[in-house]
Amino acid sequence: MPDLPEPGRRTKPSLGYEFAREGEAQNHATELDRRFTGEELLGLRVYRIRWNGNYLVEATFAEGIPDSRLNDARALLGESGVAVHPDDLVDYKRATEGGGLPGWMRRFFGGG
Repeated sequence: MPDLPEPGRRTKPSLGYEFAREGEAQNHATELDRRFTGEELLGLRVYRIRWNGNYLVEATFAEGIPDSRLNDARALLGESGVAVHPDDLVDYKRATEGGGLPGWMRRFFGGG
């Protein structure tokens, strides 16, 4: 299963879909990996969203992949996942990598 895109490879923005259960997220990620080649699917991660306990599947595709293939991925992930807005996906990743909530969420909950 691909993990992170190779340095220097041009990518389209990542797709992110949120799932309530880890098994569901893992199954969808496995299916994406099965249906897409390594040249199409450059990165694939499943991780837990700390503040709500859900799981996120993040898929990064090559820049030249046709929109019809991206739509195939959206359809597969959307069977039981909820699409994550690209801006929110960036915040989710920052929180996961940095160990904390994004600034807007801390402010929302009354923090600094």
